Amino acid sequence: MNNTLQIILFLLLQASILLAQPSQDAALSLFAPVSEQTLSSDFSTIDAYVLGLRTRRNISEAELAQVITMHSTTKMEKARAIFIWLANNIAYDTNYRIYSKEVALRQGRGVCQAYSELFKSLGELAGLEVMVIAGDSKPQTYRRPSDIDRRGHAWNAVKVDDGRWALVDATWGAGYVNNKKFTRKLSEFWFDTSPEFFVFTHLPKEENWQLLDKPVTRDEFLRMPPLSPELVAWGFNPDATLSYFINTRGASFPEQFSIDLDWKINSMPVSNELKVGGSYEFEFILPQDNELAIVSNNRDWIHFVQEDNRHSVIFTPKSRGQAVLTVKLPNGKYGGIFKYDVRN
Repeated sequence: MNNTLQIILFLLLQASILLAQPSQDAALSLFAPVSEQTLSSDFSTIDAYVLGLRTRRNISEAELAQVITMHSTTKMEKARAIFIWLANNIAYDTNYRIYSKEVALRQGRGVCQAYSELFKSLGELAGLEVMVIAGDSKPQTYRRPSDIDRRGHAWNAVKVDDGRWALVDATWGAGYVNNKKFTRKLSEFWFDTSPEFFVFTHLPKEENWQLLDKPVTRDEFLRMPPLSPELVAWGFNPDATLSYFINTRGASFPEQFSIDLDWKINSMPVSNELKVGGSYEFEFILPQDNELAIVSNNRDWIHFVQEDNRHSVIFTPKSRGQAVLTVKLPNGKYGGIFKYDVRN
């Protein structure tokens, strides 16, 4: 084999390796600079009013819609008020028996079909244009296609003031189910969720309700991880994140632990696999009294450098195993946020 052919084969091999693995540079582009991250709309007045309502069980849908939206002036505010009321007053039916909006309103519980039909009914009574969307959804524990719920899922799209459709999932906004037990926990993320993030966990039967310029295929949907709602608040750019997982072969994501953390991410590796000897940049914006550290294989601690409210470190894994990004909690203990696999 001559030298020219050897060089060509070597370059082809290197190119294939680069294509097969997400790069740190690609990961960095997923985060909007903190100065460009915008705050969500302020619904505090609407939320406080609705959360303070005490409505009787035999109230009619027409009267309920009027009461809920009494202090709402825009379409978006009306939709928000209905979302908050449903999340605060309808519990998920873990016996999977209540599909009717009428029964759900009377008994205070129902499955996703009841939530979405009731959102549509109340919305239309308040003068909104609302659709019920049917499709598939992924649980946060999703690992393979067989984890998809065979019963399917339902959510809503509501037309708001600027003429666009906003995606709403009042069922997931109300809380979560674990071991057939419903825990009420309001999640604002599922109101007016960006289509680019919504499609990580929701795939409508009619692809036009993805509300994306280029719809995601079912194969792509099954391949993507069920990203957690916190990621948007933490600084992930929806467009860039979706593009990364669609266009990067072998794209993955580190395991995420449930933790309430008020911070912004400037940079971090988004692949769940780190390489021994590699160089990985982590940078976060959070209060000065917080402490961050990366723990390798439960023994080696690498603490972040703090400069005002900026916490950063360049992490170079020295051995195979696991690396966990942790934060010091109010009780003095450290809690995990992301877990990476470290390989040769």
